[in-house]
Amino acid sequence: MKIIGVIPARKGSKSIKDKNIFKINRKSLIEYTFIEIKKSLLKESYILTDSQKIKNLSKPYKINSNYIRPNELSKDNTSLLSNLIHFDKWLEKNLIKYDYLLILQPTSPTRSFLDINEVIKILKKKKPNSLFSINNSAEHPYESIKIKNSKWSYTLPKAKQFYRRQDFDFESFFINGAIYAIHKKIIKKKKLIGKKHILYKMPKIRSFDLNDFEDIEIIRKILK
Repeated sequence: MKIIGVIPARKGSKSIKDKNIFKINRKSLIEYTFIEIKKSLLKESYILTDSQKIKNLSKPYKINSNYIRPNELSKDNTSLLSNLIHFDKWLEKNLIKYDYLLILQPTSPTRSFLDINEVIKILKKKKPNSLFSINNSAEHPYESIKIKNSKWSYTLPKAKQFYRRQDFDFESFFINGAIYAIHKKIIKKKKLIGKKHILYKMPKIRSFDLNDFEDIEIIRKILK
């Protein structure tokens, strides 16, 4: 079974300028992903980027940068699936065979090589169509409210039946975006999730997804 690591990292960003190369504790954000890949069981990984700076950063970690990400797939509204479909065609054109793409987004710098290795083991043992990582929600949906015209209400009407978290009648999880795995036959169907889908649960401390400057301060302390 051949599993290829994929790091999608365009150079643009709305929330933080040049987010993927933003320095956190003297390392660019994306380097934290490169470091964990180098320590993992992954034998082959590709950077999907339109940035020469990011390609240069990937070279010391032996991340393949031969794929050229087109400008039309490097916009704010470009979907992950669109990029993977294009990358799949590029692999086929270059006679590079694979079974799974293991997607590692650089905005998850606290993700460990242990998580990558565990997912690889799951793929080899259970052979799912797809997988994504999750963690327990920091806030339960029953504790969420919505506000409209200065009036509030519970997001889930049933929430008013509960006052203590330990009484909630279901456990809540969050798709943390740290790891996705997709079999080639699912990508060729132009999908991200297949019928045989598996969830990989990660601890909260390794599940932080960086979106804004406030997140940077939290992640900076965790990585120290």
